[in-house]
Amino acid sequence: MAKIRKYLSEDGTIRISTVISTDLANEAFRYLEASPLAKVLTARALTAAVLMASQLKDKLSLSLNFQGDGPVKVIFAAASYEGSARAYCENRGAVLPEGVTQIGAGLGQGFLEVANQQPHDRQPQIGNVEILSGEIGDDVAYYLGQSQQIPSIVALAAIPLDDGIEVAGGYVLELMPGYTDDTVRKLESLQQMTGTLSDRIRQGATAEELIDVYLLNFKFQEIDHPFELHYRCGCNIDRVERSILLLGPETLDDMITSGEDSEVRCEFCGKLYSVGTEDLTRLRQTLPHTPGNE
Repeated sequence: MAKIRKYLSEDGTIRISTVISTDLANEAFRYLEASPLAKVLTARALTAAVLMASQLKDKLSLSLNFQGDGPVKVIFAAASYEGSARAYCENRGAVLPEGVTQIGAGLGQGFLEVANQQPHDRQPQIGNVEILSGEIGDDVAYYLGQSQQIPSIVALAAIPLDDGIEVAGGYVLELMPGYTDDTVRKLESLQQMTGTLSDRIRQGATAEELIDVYLLNFKFQEIDHPFELHYRCGCNIDRVERSILLLGPETLDDMITSGEDSEVRCEFCGKLYSVGTEDLTRLRQTLPHTPGNE
């Protein structure tokens, strides 16, 4: 899969991470059906997560949790510095209300929670901001400005297909301590010259070419980031069995009585697990008996 490209200006006041994330986004929907709305918002969130995580330290990770009152309801994306990522959309069949065209209405009003793992801390640092537009990029930029006091430009793109994602990608540009007002004005002017991100990716632009207007107008050095992006949700049969145990003894008794295998689908990757009655019986034996079942 693709790698994230990272750049730091020679004066240390601007850093950029950029990526073409089409393959990663398609992996997220490899086994899951979803509406175009759900695909676009989830792909954008997944792209934002991997870009932000690339600026962390070794073996650290972060997550973005969008919770809104729109039809999509919840979008969650998590990524690590080493490039692993996963995403979840609560209502994958969501569509915009009739007459509404703004994709941000899919999330609606609500909150973005960012859990950012810090070195030597057992618990992640949690930051919360209101959802600004629901477009994902605006909301991440708002979080960086409000919670981290980092002015930024966050540009994300995703175009859905019936069976996946046609293109996905984006970049996060952040201003670091020492920047000047002139730098801000110049960046704002250059941003207007970057073109439509999705069209550029469609036309074959590389991750570096997505930010070429910035690279040509400031002096940058590339920062090596050798990790390939990969979708990894962490599901396995042991976790499936633990989730079944949470259903309780009465529900397990009903499942066993039915005599049918039970199917459990991972909400992150869509992989389907089948648990037979023998395994259900084994799991049931680890739980206390309920009255009437002695």
